[in-house]
This record gives sequence, structure tokens and C-alpha cells, in this order.
Amino acid sequence: MMPLRTAWHCVQLGIVAILLIGCGGKPSQVSGTVTLDGKAIERGMVGFTPANGGMRASGVIESDGTYSLTTNRDSGLEPGEYMVTVVSREPGPPATTGPPAPGPYITPQHYAAEATSGLKFTVERGSNKIDLALTTAGAPAASGRK
Repeated sequence: MMPLRTAWHCVQLGIVAILLIGCGGKPSQVSGTVTLDGKAIERGMVGFTPANGGMRASGVIESDGTYSLTTNRDSGLEPGEYMVTVVSREPGPPATTGPPAPGPYITPQHYAAEATSGLKFTVERGSNKIDLALTTAGAPAASGRK
């Protein structure tokens, strides 16, 4: 049987290890809603790419139009300036072999590329709500921290 003093040292060492390793999350969290001409988009992906390089964060657009970002397997992302992309497509026709081909775009294609989306935001430490209000005509519109 382990002496009480040795057991207490093991517990302390475990606590220190947990504090040093951390929980694996990033210091900023981003979530919001994606709409097209005022109506929630029901599927797709949102991507946030750091303006100065670094790890890209992405999130799935849920059936109610909401999204939240992750970086690889970590929740959240680092604070900073980001270029944003949004891609939403209809389901493609069923494939006889392999994965199905993607269907037609729901969102205008210019939102799929950082250079043409027109969506740029500053993500601050902590919780950020960034709603993406896309339009089928004209310049991109968005609300949240810019």
C-alpha cells in the first residue's frame, strides 16, 4: 500500500500536469447565424482564415443556420483579423460508385473565396457573435465585430 505522503505527491503532480497542459481550447470563440437574403441557410461550411497566416478555423452550418468554429480538434480560434468564406450547396445526385457529386451552389460563388467574399472580421479574446448576412446581389453584408 502506498504511504499517504506519496499518494498526496502523486495528486499534486497530476494537478500540475493538468494545469500545464490546459484544456486544449483556443482563447476566442466565434458563433453566429448565416443568412442569405434574410433567410437562414440550412447547410454548408464557414471558414475563417487568419489575415497574417496561421491555422484556419471552420464550422458546419446547422439546419437552423447557426455555426460555431473549431481549429482542427480544438474549440475556438486565436484572436486577430480574419478573412471569411461561406459555401453552401444543394445535395448532389446519388452516385453509383464513390461519393456523390456536389449539387448546385446555394450561396453565390464569390463567398467561397477569401479574395472575393468581402467578409473580414476582427476576432477578440473571449466570446464573439458574428452573424453573416449574405445577399444574392450587391456587396456582401455582415454584422458583428469588424
